[in-house]
Amino acid sequence: MGATPAVQIATELATVADVTITTRKPLRWQRQRILGRDFHWWLDRTGLDTSPLGPRILKSSRVPVIDDGRYQAAVRAGRPDHRPLFTRIDGDRLLWTDETRERVDALILATGYRPGLGYLGVADQPEHRGGVSTDVPGLGFVGLEHQRSLASATLRGVGRDAAHVLTALVRQRSGRQPVH
Repeated sequence: MGATPAVQIATELATVADVTITTRKPLRWQRQRILGRDFHWWLDRTGLDTSPLGPRILKSSRVPVIDDGRYQAAVRAGRPDHRPLFTRIDGDRLLWTDETRERVDALILATGYRPGLGYLGVADQPEHRGGVSTDVPGLGFVGLEHQRSLASATLRGVGRDAAHVLTALVRQRSGRQPVH
């Protein structure tokens, strides 16, 4: 739901690198446990997860992050840093809303099930080989349906795909042939 996986990934990466997470809307912290039960249990029990009304009831002007408190604490501590979405990508630099430019080594997009990647100059269903863009050098994808296996868009498969994409992008950046 929402940006939870993105915040989880950014928080984990922030333990070994300088990481900034950007969102179109402010974050909204949703408690993981309510009255002793997991948030997803409540969604299932109330029927909101399958009801046509669920998306309207749960809709917010903020990006929901399900959290037990540790991710909110990490973001408040600046590990990862949280900023509004950049306005443009220019090579290896991001242009921020305040017109500053910042060089980045990697850009990881957690776009959800409907990527909408037009602003990157690639199709919403991007051309790739095993998650490595065939259109944009240095761009990789994780979590796409059938990216490398039937499990690619699931928790069971995304870890293997992430390792594959990271290895391929590192090899590509160092001038060595990417692994496919």
